[in-house]
Amino acid sequence: MRGDELASLAVVAALLVPLVLTGAVMLPLTRRLGLALAPWAALPALGLGLGTGVSVHWKWMLLGMRLYSPDQVTRTYLLFTGILWLFSGLFARGYLRKDTRRASFWGFYLATLTGNVGAVLAWDVSSFYLFFAMMTFCAYGLVVHERTEAAARAGRVYISMALVGEVLLLAAFFLLVGTRVNLSFDEVPRVVAESSHRDVICVLILVGFGVKVGALLLHMWLPLAHPVAPAPGSAVLSGTIIKVGVLGWLRFLPLGHASLPTLGTVCVAAGLTAAFYGVAVGLTQREAKTVLAYSSISQMGFLTLAVGLALGAPEAAPVLIGAVLVYSVHHSLAKGLLFLGTGLLPATGRRGWRGVLVLVGLTWCALEIAGAPLTSGALAKLSLKSAEAAAHASEALPTLLSLAAVGSTLIMARFLECTVPKAPEEGKAGAGGMLLSWGLLLAVDTVLLFWPPVGRDELPHLLEPKYLFSAAWPVLVGGVVAAVVWRSRRWRTWRVPVLPAGDVLWLLMKVLWPGWRLLTTGADREEEEKAKTAARIQEGFARLRRASLDEVENAEERLSRLSHVGLALLLFLGVFILLLVR
Repeated sequence: MRGDELASLAVVAALLVPLVLTGAVMLPLTRRLGLALAPWAALPALGLGLGTGVSVHWKWMLLGMRLYSPDQVTRTYLLFTGILWLFSGLFARGYLRKDTRRASFWGFYLATLTGNVGAVLAWDVSSFYLFFAMMTFCAYGLVVHERTEAAARAGRVYISMALVGEVLLLAAFFLLVGTRVNLSFDEVPRVVAESSHRDVICVLILVGFGVKVGALLLHMWLPLAHPVAPAPGSAVLSGTIIKVGVLGWLRFLPLGHASLPTLGTVCVAAGLTAAFYGVAVGLTQREAKTVLAYSSISQMGFLTLAVGLALGAPEAAPVLIGAVLVYSVHHSLAKGLLFLGTGLLPATGRRGWRGVLVLVGLTWCALEIAGAPLTSGALAKLSLKSAEAAAHASEALPTLLSLAAVGSTLIMARFLECTVPKAPEEGKAGAGGMLLSWGLLLAVDTVLLFWPPVGRDELPHLLEPKYLFSAAWPVLVGGVVAAVVWRSRRWRTWRVPVLPAGDVLWLLMKVLWPGWRLLTTGADREEEEKAKTAARIQEGFARLRRASLDEVENAEERLSRLSHVGLALLLFLGVFILLLVR
């Protein structure tokens, strides 16, 4: 087999392996084999990110499916996506060992992985939307896995907001495509820049993908979904799935092709506000995974800011896109480790070598998110500041980002305070597999600091005194403030009020719902009428049931004669699929 054929096969395998395993897990006959192989489903995507591939064009699929381009964005996304999904899957094998709904989890997990990898590989509009929608809706199963009331509420908010985002994106895609049925991503930025609907398309793209990113005022689903999702689900939700929203911005916005200073300024302002707002609300939370969710909202503010700068300064777009990729790799692995750590520490306990290892690893990852010197966070923030200088951003911006880093330190201290004391002193048996996969992911995260896929030019600057000081002082200030506040006597007698998770949604419900009830006349009478109507309907159904008892046997006999309809339906389905792939 020739080299290009092998490279093409690697692209196909990255997509088809998790898709085939999804079917294997859902079928009783192949479930056992599917469950055994499911944790390794992301391995082909990781291999493709580390190796090479060639573009695949299936003219017979959909509107002409194009997959893979050897550009920096695709390769970087494949790398950190494959790494996090692989080690989260290996972690989930032990985490869900006694879970009665593990087959359901793996089905949604693998289907979501297929959509995630497909969205990264897609190189045309229709293919991207297909896989993006698949990822979005299948991730709902990860959110509601526990089947509790809180999970159901989080799932309702998630799916409602996802639908709003999908509608906005569809509108943007229709305006973008026009009479050209399916555009390649080689053409999309130029077509958007030249479109008469350019500003409308960009607003729809920013808001539609902003729901997935968790951008300011579009973030309500994040702090509701993470606390109820299993730890491996939260890791990929925060580590990779929200990054696909950023990928959508990079693919569809006219970065480098048009100057949009107004939209750029709005994004910069929204990003800065999110960076501080996420910290402010996160500090009031008492559940570790909710604190991490608000930390992600804050961190995504930095990426929103970078995209806004690229919209306003097309000449600096390549440098800013590189900074976004560096930040995405850093945040994906560090935040994934923190979410997985919330599920690992209760199993290992705080004492013993296992507990010490986990505590040291969690502290290291927290320092990474804070941007401490000689961490991946320091490299990410250095890349972002260098890109801002290339975009001729405001001189106040570096100072504001340093202050935001103080906030990142505070919220990481809050996370550790919510996590460590609640962990048991002694661990449980059977945590070896989870600890091994988590430790390997931590090792990979450390290796990527010295061998990053992007941003290597900035790596030597980490050792320069001015950059060491720039990275150190926000962490030191944040650490001192946290120590003073949380160790003082006043903290022990006065507790910070908790703002409910989903803060904006909670506020809207508190304000709008009572107002709606006040504007609704005859509310009590309406409730009585509803009760009477329900009683009449119930009585009618009872009479109908009694009257139809004699017809049940005859109906069953008649239906049994229609078994050939099922065969006809299968035949029609086969013909439909054949026509679809021709």
